[in-house]
Amino acid sequence: MKSSLKKSLYLGLAAVSFAAVAGTTSANASAKTYATASAYSTLTAPSTSRNVNLTGANAIYTKPGTVKGAKLVATTTTAKKLNASTNGSSNFRAYGVKTTNRGSVYFKVVSFDGHYRGYVYGGKSTSTFAGGVTSYATTKDATAPSATATYTLTADTSATSNTLFYKVPAWSQYKLGRARANGTGSIISSTDTYKGATLTFNKAATTSREGETWYQIASATLANGAKTTDLNGAWVKASNVSNPKADPAATADNSIKITYLDASNNNAISGADKTFVYGGSDTKSGNSYTTQKNNAGQSLSDFAKAGVPSGYTATADLSSALTNAKFGGTVYVTVNKAATSKVSLYEGTTSGTTSVVQPFTTSTSNKLALTPTQQQALTGNANQVLSGTDLTNIAGLFNGQVLYSATKNSNNQYDTYTVNASATASANSGVKYGDTIKLVLVKGAAVDSLPSTTPAEQANSNFLN
Repeated sequence: MKSSLKKSLYLGLAAVSFAAVAGTTSANASAKTYATASAYSTLTAPSTSRNVNLTGANAIYTKPGTVKGAKLVATTTTAKKLNASTNGSSNFRAYGVKTTNRGSVYFKVVSFDGHYRGYVYGGKSTSTFAGGVTSYATTKDATAPSATATYTLTADTSATSNTLFYKVPAWSQYKLGRARANGTGSIISSTDTYKGATLTFNKAATTSREGETWYQIASATLANGAKTTDLNGAWVKASNVSNPKADPAATADNSIKITYLDASNNNAISGADKTFVYGGSDTKSGNSYTTQKNNAGQSLSDFAKAGVPSGYTATADLSSALTNAKFGGTVYVTVNKAATSKVSLYEGTTSGTTSVVQPFTTSTSNKLALTPTQQQALTGNANQVLSGTDLTNIAGLFNGQVLYSATKNSNNQYDTYTVNASATASANSGVKYGDTIKLVLVKGAAVDSLPSTTPAEQANSNFLN
């Protein structure tokens, strides 16, 4: 009897205890409140400005994390691992946003490999990434090879699918992958079609996570000598190409250091040093330089001229500075601050025996074309007075170019004008580089009609007044 009573009492107490616990849990659950979220909005900023990295401070959820029903997609531990990943597939793109009634902003993001997709807390502003996401540059600018340097594709090209050529460096932009022929055709094949192809490049970038350098292809020549435009604009990893003309590592036995001195104060120009490297093995430290060339085929003089720092110009003859050059040593090259002249059009006429030069005001149907060679001729030592020969040479660069009047003259013909070298030299006595040069035109024989093609105006607004 007692035993039965005790047992009944024990079970009764247990049941009461369970009900109490259950009641508490139920009360807590009903007391919990959730945030509500606004309607989904698509981010409209340029896609490349919406590349982000997870900070690891917040997890990714299927919905904004404080909204009822939100489930974990990636924990903060996973987010921290993705933040520190050395693989570009861990880059993220933000593409949508929701704001809760508590003022919290949640950005919708997706990893570049598509493995993780969901909402992550992003602070209190829809225009700034914060909290669990931060803006991220997937690549950094790198120095491209010289536009004239040729590289050979050395990677294995036997793969059946393209693993070499990409629209952008691999994993640097969301959903931009393998390159297509000419940028628009079918996916570029990685077959032996391109084995040993010779390439030139115009851009370079280094991926932020992997630290790999990529080059953008400017031109391509197949191993059989045939030109192809299939690869133009595509990107290839720098490790998949080699420059057969690259110089070996510099040593005291094969190199000469060049230091450039500013003529105005004789001080070394900071960061401008260059190192000439000879590709052979028949020189030793202390040997005098003679006629050796680097792997690009440049003599020491050629190399020194090509390396003159931006904003400076070399003297016409560097031989005196390089006379005593020795391998393992340093040579000092004095350079002058450069200045670039503009040209202004003038018309030369003769009044009796007197030459008259006045601004050219005739409206023409075409303009003079100023080529890069002509632009280069207008740059020189800022303190140098141009000689008659210099001016004649500058004017001579316009030989063959004819300006035609925009309207017909009284004889129903078009007037013509050409640059006169001797008149230009006479009109610019004492002019220095940096001063405006009067380019003197003289009238020639009129023509009945304009030619079908006339010299086109080039990108010369910086040079023609």
